[in-house]
Amino acid sequence: MRLKAGERWRYQPPAGHTVLWTAIASGAVSVPDELQHGDFAAFEASDEAVEFEAVTDTEFVLGSAAPHRHDLVLGHYSVHTTPAALRNGEAFIEEIRAGNG
Repeated sequence: MRLKAGERWRYQPPAGHTVLWTAIASGAVSVPDELQHGDFAAFEASDEAVEFEAVTDTEFVLGSAAPHRHDLVLGHYSVHTTPAALRNGEAFIEEIRAGNG
């Protein structure tokens, strides 16, 4: 999304989307806290609309999603649904790096 200084934009997540995040590529935006170039923000779980106001000319990425129905196990560079799946996935990545996969 690109906004000129002073411009506002309202995002209403689709039904079921309670996960929302944004990453600021340039400039500054208020949501209502000010976020600046390089900032990443994950919002509290909600289906409420979010109002963005550009403090300066700004460009940002916004993502929303329905929450995953499983607990997630986070690795250094992958996400899985069980610790065993994470271990297997990361082992496979190491095999590929070593030229064995």
